[in-house]
Amino acid sequence: MIEEYTSKLEREGKSPKTIISYRNDLNRFFDELHIFPGQFVTSTDVRKWISAMLNPGMGKPLAITTINRRLNALRSFYSWAYKSKKLQHNPMEDIQDIKSADEESEKIMWLTEEDFEDLLNRVRKTPVKSRAIDPEEKYRRDRAIIYLLTYAGLRVDELSNLRITDLDLELRRIRILGKGRKLRTVPMSNTLWHELHDWLTFRAEIANKKEIVEDSPYVFYSQRSPKFSVRGIQAMIVSYSLPKKKLTPHMFRHTFCKWMLKATNNDIEKVRRLAGHSNIATTARYLKDSYSDLADAVEALPKF
Repeated sequence: MIEEYTSKLEREGKSPKTIISYRNDLNRFFDELHIFPGQFVTSTDVRKWISAMLNPGMGKPLAITTINRRLNALRSFYSWAYKSKKLQHNPMEDIQDIKSADEESEKIMWLTEEDFEDLLNRVRKTPVKSRAIDPEEKYRRDRAIIYLLTYAGLRVDELSNLRITDLDLELRRIRILGKGRKLRTVPMSNTLWHELHDWLTFRAEIANKKEIVEDSPYVFYSQRSPKFSVRGIQAMIVSYSLPKKKLTPHMFRHTFCKWMLKATNNDIEKVRRLAGHSNIATTARYLKDSYSDLADAVEALPKF
């Protein structure tokens, strides 16, 4: 198949250098996956290959430009094979180039461990503005939400739609209906399990006093609704912001991805599955160090 494909490139007038480059990249892909060009390949196979190039067992990771060049060779080959009906599936349809610009990582903001601890203290100490709201009830609910966003990486709409039946405390897992109505299951850490157990126990006590809570199938509710809306969650999170650092629900998802990469020694395929990213390039953005990380690294240089 590769010979047929390169003949097609020659007919199109591609330069000999380009054809050799494409051929080498394709042969490298098939050799490293131990398969033949005509065998079935899935997008997961391609993502694992990308992960191996970004995080090799030995040696330095490949440059982003090199990885994207190889992906472009695969994209061209499989597009031709699919249109020529030599293959019934194009595994490159959902695979995008990896973005490497520093400004991309600067858009991603996450919490440090110190930031997270300070936030929990603010949640505990921030007074409620309405006498109609029970301070302890609000504190327990908001704390549980923050832990779920941070330790399970939920999107804000996923959290708003989360039902009690989606939490399996016995098997310690969370069933999440994500983008495109795709289901994923995220294990609960011991830390998150205890937080959710405490919240559900307290919630059951509140359900005995409030009909709106008793009738609600959702994990989180508001004062007037059995379901805590996306807008309501966003407003709650923003209310705990510092003057120079605005909090958003997605910041906790960024934190989850960043912390998980550290916990898994930069295993982006594991983190991709836990976060529900359809494209591994989205997960790869979190491999970038923040500016403060870089500043700390420079400061750690020997002092003479």
